[in-house]
Amino acid sequence: MTRQSQFACPLAAMAAALLAAFGPAHAQQNRDLAWLTKPSSTVSIGTGYLSGDAPNFGRYTGLREEGAYGLLNIDINKLDTTTGTWTTLKGSNLGLENRDLRFQHERQGDWGYTIDYSETPRFEPYTVNTAVTGIGTPNLVIPTSAAAVEVPTQLKMKRESLGMGYTRQLGRGFDLQVRARNEEKDGARIFGRGAGTNAFEFAPEPIHSTTRELEAILGYTDKKLQVSGIYYGTAYDNRNTALRFAGGGSALASFNPIGLPPDSQSHQLALDGGYNFSPTTRGTFKLAYTRATQNDDFISGVTLANGINAVDNLHGRMDTTQLQFGVTALPLPKLSVLADVRYEDREDKTPVRLYTEAGVSPTSTYTGLYEPHSIKSTTGKLEATYQLPKAIRMTAGIDYVEKDRTAPVIRAVSFRDRTAETSYRLGFKRTISETVSGAVTYVHSDRSGSDFQTNVLNCGSVTCTSGATVSSAFNLIAPLNLADRQRDKLRLAMNWQASEALAVQFMADLTRDDYASRTADDFGLRDGRSKNYSIDASYAFSDEWQGSAWFSKNDTSANRASRTTPTAPWSSTLLNNANSIGIGLRGNPTSKLGIGMDLSHSEIADIYRLQALAGPAVSSLPDVYTRQSNVKLYAIYALQKNTSIRFDFVHDRFSTNDWSWSSWAYSDGTTLAQRPQQDVNFLGVTYIYRFQ
Repeated sequence: MTRQSQFACPLAAMAAALLAAFGPAHAQQNRDLAWLTKPSSTVSIGTGYLSGDAPNFGRYTGLREEGAYGLLNIDINKLDTTTGTWTTLKGSNLGLENRDLRFQHERQGDWGYTIDYSETPRFEPYTVNTAVTGIGTPNLVIPTSAAAVEVPTQLKMKRESLGMGYTRQLGRGFDLQVRARNEEKDGARIFGRGAGTNAFEFAPEPIHSTTRELEAILGYTDKKLQVSGIYYGTAYDNRNTALRFAGGGSALASFNPIGLPPDSQSHQLALDGGYNFSPTTRGTFKLAYTRATQNDDFISGVTLANGINAVDNLHGRMDTTQLQFGVTALPLPKLSVLADVRYEDREDKTPVRLYTEAGVSPTSTYTGLYEPHSIKSTTGKLEATYQLPKAIRMTAGIDYVEKDRTAPVIRAVSFRDRTAETSYRLGFKRTISETVSGAVTYVHSDRSGSDFQTNVLNCGSVTCTSGATVSSAFNLIAPLNLADRQRDKLRLAMNWQASEALAVQFMADLTRDDYASRTADDFGLRDGRSKNYSIDASYAFSDEWQGSAWFSKNDTSANRASRTTPTAPWSSTLLNNANSIGIGLRGNPTSKLGIGMDLSHSEIADIYRLQALAGPAVSSLPDVYTRQSNVKLYAIYALQKNTSIRFDFVHDRFSTNDWSWSSWAYSDGTTLAQRPQQDVNFLGVTYIYRFQ
């Protein structure tokens, strides 16, 4: 129920009472009051012009190419005051490619249904210069050697979503909600084929899939018990089963066809709710069971002859059980406590079968068998808040996360099957004065786990009879999510209501991560740091003019040790620095004119610092900088009481020196390019009509 729907009927009744009280002499004033109290609708229609091509500016809107665009928005609201039935139709960006439309019909406190439709494009910001043909289809033709570009190509994906929902109050505390959604994806995205030292060829993946979702919730509510029975199901249907090739280099002939993501589905049953044991104690719970399956053939109708066994269906199955129980209580007037425990068991029941012909080398780091990936997670939280003297609230808490994983038989990097992390939190919040409040929180986390398992080859040992031995480097690095880690985090926050006109908010996060080394020769992540600051301010110059400003700064760094050979160790420091600033202004110079301005600028830098610890010198990668500035101006002028005209102007500047693709070429001659600087202006004019 919207705020408008909550107050429309009472205000309409007040308007009628005023009309009766003051009579015809005040008819005009009452007509104005009725205009303000009844639900109103608007339709805006116009046109806009983009000054030039702007791949980054229109990445998700379709405003990419120079030219004119249609602008259409609708917001229609109708209320039957005798029955309390609302009918609404809302549509935005209907003249652009990122359009959405929603229809809703509901009787307050009784029933309602919705239908919504949306489209979202996603344009690849890089222009593809290629001689590969068949893009967007599962049949590609690739030059046998580097070929000249024929036609620059722009890859694009489009998502169309259609959803429906229904709600019904069944009486006696029961209610029903049903939601369904169908989403279509079409287009192509960057992909390639190649392996090891073989050449890589440009092979864009065709996208033509459907995702369906269905959710049904039966709820019950009384004074103490609130509970919902839930069904949630999904189905993914990929109409392209395989990517097939004609031409291409002889070294990659065995990579034909390449299987694309198979169809899959999932079904979940859940019971979710809470119980009020007393006015000061409440419990919550959730029980859920999910079965996800993948029973689609990898590549239908193809005789496999590339060393692949006849097994062409994963028969994948993942069963997930979730349990959650929690309680919140107020045992003392100044003390509140919270306890919560969650358990999740993701059991991989996919058959373990051989997917590669006999002859897998004993010295390989793979077996050709499917490897199950089961994981059990236990999460616990205990928190207490106490009201101290001098308006200080102290909160202390303990968080615990434990994960048990299925260990793969053959591993290429270090592995441990269990990790556990405990976090301790202590925070203070205080209202310093009538205008200032602040909070500080400190969190210390410590993660460890079981012993790391020694890597072995396919023969089941570190050293095979042939003399092959696991590289010593494989046992000297721990994956990021498994490594021992100590984390310290400090958060500061402050709100300052300096005056009725000025409000300021400040926040700072400081984090430090330290990763323990198992031996002096270990390499991998050593430590990390992050500093995040933000400040927001708003100021009302007068009733007609308001302004706002914000600034944020984010600095993140990670240090790691690596090496190319045992005698050539080196270290690297990776930094990501981002700064953003914005200013906004809103005003009404006259009773008929409203204007606004938003200015923003952001800079992101990815910095690479490499240093040789011994042996020959190493060169750092070039830094990458991305900058974007945006100016938005608008003005709305009221022509009449129910009509107005709006002007919008947008200037966007994007620049980058990203070298990721500039120095890369596929073996078939394909290259990807991005304009290093993109400047574009957009001007829009819209006529707005308001009616009841």
